[in-house]
Amino acid sequence: MNSLLVTNLAAADERLLFYLDEDDEMMFDTVERLHSYALALLDATITPAYLATKWSGWFDLVPAFVVAYGTEELQRAQRGADFLRQRDVAALTEGDRTFLQALALRLDVYPEIRTGQE
Repeated sequence: MNSLLVTNLAAADERLLFYLDEDDEMMFDTVERLHSYALALLDATITPAYLATKWSGWFDLVPAFVVAYGTEELQRAQRGADFLRQRDVAALTEGDRTFLQALALRLDVYPEIRTGQE
């Protein structure tokens, strides 16, 4: 059971607990979806404003993921990600891009994190 994840998601919105599995870990398909949107933001095929209307939960699930599964480096990068606080921006800053790149890498290794092979 991942109490950090449960606590963060419940504090943001109880409905976000839907994205957890029976072990209170983030579901694999949710992580894949987080990853695909992170890449789409990096590729500039979508904007944060568009993502906020398409799946606003992304902006709560990502910080919860960082708390539960992130590294210190990812947590530092998150502090520089302005778009997480201002979702209506059209373009990403360098800090936003740095965070998204680090996030995408961490989301890639989620299966290994879950199996303890990291």
